[in-house]
Amino acid sequence: MSVCLTVHIVDKGEIRVSHQFWGETEGEAQQYLEHHKASCSYFKSNYDEGNVIEEVDDEVERPEPEDFDDEDDEEEDHG
Repeated sequence: MSVCLTVHIVDKGEIRVSHQFWGETEGEAQQYLEHHKASCSYFKSNYDEGNVIEEVDDEVERPEPEDFDDEDDEEEDHG
């Protein structure tokens, strides 16, 4: 089981973007958050200004890349 730290960015009263950081421990997930904050000015500014909602889920089954296999999904028409 893993820990998932979810951070929602609130802009104009609505959640606009959500990020998930996974780790074996909450500390590891927090490290990934800090790495992202160091490289993404949008995330950092909103995080530093307190425009976020954080949720921590313990003992969550971490998804695997193959869980997102979209081979069988129908193509969407964006035209």
